[in-house]
Amino acid sequence: MINKILIYGLLFMSSALIFSCSTNKAEENINDENFLPEVSVIEVKTVEYSEQIRTTGRLSFNNEYKLSFKTGGIVEAVYVKEGQRVRAGKLLATLILDEIEAKTSQANIAVEKAERDYNRIKELYADSVATLEQLQNAESQLQSAQHDLQVAQFNQSMSKIVAPSNGVIQKILVKENEITGAGNPIIVFGAENQGKVLIANISDVDVVKIEIGDKATLNFDAFHETEFTGKVIEIAGMADPTTGTYEVKIQVNDPQNQLKSGFIGSAIITSSKVNRNIEIPIEAMLQANSKTGVVYKIENDLAIKQNVHIIKITNDKLLISSGLSENDKIVVEGFAKLKGDSISVKTIH
Repeated sequence: MINKILIYGLLFMSSALIFSCSTNKAEENINDENFLPEVSVIEVKTVEYSEQIRTTGRLSFNNEYKLSFKTGGIVEAVYVKEGQRVRAGKLLATLILDEIEAKTSQANIAVEKAERDYNRIKELYADSVATLEQLQNAESQLQSAQHDLQVAQFNQSMSKIVAPSNGVIQKILVKENEITGAGNPIIVFGAENQGKVLIANISDVDVVKIEIGDKATLNFDAFHETEFTGKVIEIAGMADPTTGTYEVKIQVNDPQNQLKSGFIGSAIITSSKVNRNIEIPIEAMLQANSKTGVVYKIENDLAIKQNVHIIKITNDKLLISSGLSENDKIVVEGFAKLKGDSISVKTIH
C-alpha cells in the first residue's frame, strides 16, 4: 500500500515539473523579442457617399385653394361632391342673387341719371347758362356712378365659384340655404397643374444637407409595396417657431393618380452633396466611445494605437473623418495578441 502511494506521488511531482517547464518555456517564447504576433491588416480607402435624410409628412396638392364668394349671402346651390374630379371653368357653387341683382340695378339707374344730368349741364354750359364748375361736378358724379356700377357688376360675377383649373374637390364646407360671409371658405380645391407634394419637417442639422432638386424615395401605408419617387422643390427659409423644424416640400410622381390628399408617407431624401471620407470595417475598431474610437495602425512593422473620429455607421462599415489617411494600414484580426500602445508585429495580408 505504501509503495503505491509513493509511486503516485512521484508521478504527480513529475507531471507538475513537466508542466512548469513547458509553461516557463512558452512564457520565454512570448517574451522573446524575436517572437512577433501575427495580425491581419487591410489598407484603408477613401469613399464617396451622400447623406440620406429620413422624414415623414402629409400628402397634399401643391396648389390647394380655399375657394369663397366675394360677397356674403345665402348659398343657392353646390353643384359638386367631395372627391369629384372637375375641369377648369366648371360651376361649383352659387349664391341667391336677389339682393346682389337689386344693387346692380340700383347702380345702373344711378348711372343713367348721372348721364342725363351731365348732358343737360353740358348744353347749358354751351349756352353760357351753367358754369364750368357745375359742368365739372356733373362729370364727376357720372364717373362716380359708373364706378359704382362696375363694383356691383364685379360682385355679381363673383357671387359664383368656378374651378380655377383641372382638379379635385377635397372638402365642401357649406350646404344649400346656409348663410355665408364674404371670403368665408366654401370649397377646398386641389389643383392638378402643379401635382402633389409631401409636406415634411426636418431639423436644422439635416436642412443644411439638402438642396432644391435633391431626389427622394417615398412610401405610403396604403401602397406599402409600391415605392414612389420625387424631388425637393421647396425648403423653408426659417424654422417653425413652435417646433424649431424646417418645412420641406417633396414633389411626388404619381402618374396613375393613386395617392389621395391627406395620406401620411415616409421619405428618404438623398443629398446631392457628395462627401469623401475614410471607410474601415467595424471589426477593425478596438474600442469606441460616442464619436471617438481606437484602431491599431501599422507603421514600420509596429501596431500603434490610433484615435479616430467616427462620423457615420453604414451597414458593416465606419466612416472616419480624422485619424487615418488613404492607404494607411490597420489591424482587422489578431487583437488578442496585442498589448500596450505599440508592439512589433508580423502582418498577414
